[in-house]
Order: sequence, then structure tokens, then C-alpha cells
Amino acid sequence: MANSTSTDCKHFIPLESNPIVFTDLIHKLGVSQSLAFSDVLSLEDPELLAFVPRPVHALVLVFPTSTAYEARKAESEAARVEYTGSGAEQDVIWFKQTIHNACGLYAILHAVCNGEARRYIR
Repeated sequence: MANSTSTDCKHFIPLESNPIVFTDLIHKLGVSQSLAFSDVLSLEDPELLAFVPRPVHALVLVFPTSTAYEARKAESEAARVEYTGSGAEQDVIWFKQTIHNACGLYAILHAVCNGEARRYIR
């Protein structure tokens, strides 16, 4: 077993960006079977948008990042005041990502824990 230090970054095996995988996970976490993820094939083509089941409670966007994007994001985040709100009285539940490669999991948590989708948590 390798030695670890407090500076080691926690890593997560990335989730496959697949609505079946996402849906299976939320159901295992206790979200009602009536809520599911679906692929969105276009944000502009009305014919393709017609295939998206309604109502839509959240959109999980998957996009590649670059070194330039990460640098710009770090600069932007450094200028912000850290959000410290917590508790049931808050309008939005926010999870700060502290685990590398867990963006899919955090996206799923944000999608089902906010807005109308939170009513489906059993």
C-alpha cells in the first residue's frame, strides 16, 4: 500500500456520460423511479427537442475543457467570495466539488437536489 499524505487529491472513477447510468445511480440513491435522465440531441432544432421528455427539471451539460479554460475558471473563482450558506432555508442546495473526476456525480446531485426535482427524493 502506498503512503498517502494530507496533500493527496481524492479521485473518483468518472461516470460514463450516459442517461441510463445516471438514471440507475439516482434510483439507487433513493430518487423516485418516475424521474430519469435523457439525451438532448440539440438545443436549437425543434424536431430534435420534441424528443426530450417533459417536464425538464435540469440540464447536465458535458463539454471538454482545456488548460486555458481551467486557468480562466481558477482566475474567476479566486475573485469570488466563497458561498457559506447552508440549511433547509436556502433556495439552492450547493455541493462544492472536492474530489477530482467527480463532476458527473456532482452534476447529478445538483440536478436532483434542486428545484422541482427535489420532490422526487424518497
